[in-house]
Amino acid sequence: MVLFLVSNNLVLDDIIYETDESLLEKRINRPLSIEGEKNAVKIVKKINASVIYSSSYASSLSTAKYYASYKKMPINISSFLNDALIGEMENRNIKMLRYMQEKDFDFKFNRGESLKEVSTRMNIAINRIIKKNGNKDLVVFTHKRAILGYLLAYLDKGYNLDDRLILSFKGKMIIDDTNHDIDIIKLTFDKDTLVDASVLEMG
Repeated sequence: MVLFLVSNNLVLDDIIYETDESLLEKRINRPLSIEGEKNAVKIVKKINASVIYSSSYASSLSTAKYYASYKKMPINISSFLNDALIGEMENRNIKMLRYMQEKDFDFKFNRGESLKEVSTRMNIAINRIIKKNGNKDLVVFTHKRAILGYLLAYLDKGYNLDDRLILSFKGKMIIDDTNHDIDIIKLTFDKDTLVDASVLEMG
């Protein structure tokens, strides 16, 4: 069984809110940028799956819709595939949060999620999806942090020269601190065992 994990990180930046949406609402409803939409079209030919899942975030759904249209299949939406909850920021920033979480998988802001909690949530969600769909190849449109959490359970952990968390599989780098426009990770399972992992380049 093959599982594709896709994160489209090209979201719209120049947004001004004149009302009091919460940080969570802003993140859930944040649309793709024009470049994000263009890249979402290109993803279609990079993956081959027969079941489509997406988080409930606008960026994931907007990416998934192109593959769903191409394959003429429905999108299954699950909030359990959503991005990591940031919590109460106060005078802190996301960059600081992410760095701290890479050092301590239990670290979190108040009302937020730790990487360990994201890992547990994502693994429960995807294991249920796999069980429900048998041996069908799946694609999950989700988020960079959610993917990182999921892969913590499967990949070898280490730190690069900049002291940032990296994840690898049999010597192949799968997750590092590089900011990619699109992340597409292909995982191959034999029953419950991960037998291969690779990063698909957009090209």
